[in-house]
Amino acid sequence: MTPEAARQARAYGYVFQHAGLYPWRNLAGNVRLPLEIMGYPRNERAARVDHVLKLVELDGFQKKYPWQLSGGMQQRASIARALAFDADILLMDEPFGALDEIVRDHLNEQLLKLWQRTKKTIVFVTHSIPEAVYLSTKIIVMSPRPGRITTIIDNPLPRKRPFGNPRHA
Repeated sequence: MTPEAARQARAYGYVFQHAGLYPWRNLAGNVRLPLEIMGYPRNERAARVDHVLKLVELDGFQKKYPWQLSGGMQQRASIARALAFDADILLMDEPFGALDEIVRDHLNEQLLKLWQRTKKTIVFVTHSIPEAVYLSTKIIVMSPRPGRITTIIDNPLPRKRPFGNPRHA
């Protein structure tokens, strides 16, 4: 399908480098936003928000505002927002790049668990080689300006990976 058709079909969700949460909306309100825009019925929106917040281990934080959450929790909320409308593909543009190493490693572990539970196709952009190796089944190496694919590497790690520091995987 063309990129335009994919956009119209809502075939992908996008997670930005920064969480991009609205400060005047609580966590549930931020996750619910795309569902509101897309016209989902109110009862379905609530069920979807509850489901994705459980997936990213943020249930119980629905009424918290972004300023009350850590950076890692904000990024998990951004992931939940991208998952809320059940897109087939999750596009992630360096979502953990601004986080400290401990939080980043924890979110990498959580992302693998999420991937195993949802079976979503995830395209994850990173400049970290250990992160790419730990998270990927296929690693696509790109050249700098202009960005072109230079190499595609099938990752030999098994799909079920040990949850540990990706720098030691």
